[in-house]
Amino acid sequence: MSTRSPNDFEAPPNMDDFLGGPNREQRSAEMHASLMQWLTESDDMRKTAKSSLKQSLYAGGGAFAGSFLGGPVGGLIGGVAGSLVGFLKSDDYDGLLLAVSKIDDAHRTKLLKEVATVLMVAGAQMKQLNSAAGLKEQLNRFVNQEQVRDGVWKACMKSMNE
Repeated sequence: MSTRSPNDFEAPPNMDDFLGGPNREQRSAEMHASLMQWLTESDDMRKTAKSSLKQSLYAGGGAFAGSFLGGPVGGLIGGVAGSLVGFLKSDDYDGLLLAVSKIDDAHRTKLLKEVATVLMVAGAQMKQLNSAAGLKEQLNRFVNQEQVRDGVWKACMKSMNE
């Protein structure tokens, strides 16, 4: 059994049929709404999205370096400087969710296809992803897999950078 990294996701051959057929735009909108609801309600995705560990490492690293070089006052200055760097390097989670919720139809369809691909690589079947409820069910089913959380998050980030 091979282990895939989040960057190894390849579209299954039948992805061209995903969101195809009648009422494509309505289904796309419903599935996008379901994805957005899941992103905002999923504790695991929030943990993945929030970079609190990264920020605390910057703050702690700054405090340690400052105290090592300048004693208690250096620790204070280093902690503040490290916290500022952590803040500046952190991602704006709520900002991303708001932006993803407002993407146009073409980008929304592409995002949903990428999320479906991530889920299918994890083990979901195409027929399980044919509705908003089915998409949300499969997201909840596979959320415990780090590669799925990372893949969904990367798909959202990619949709914002295009």
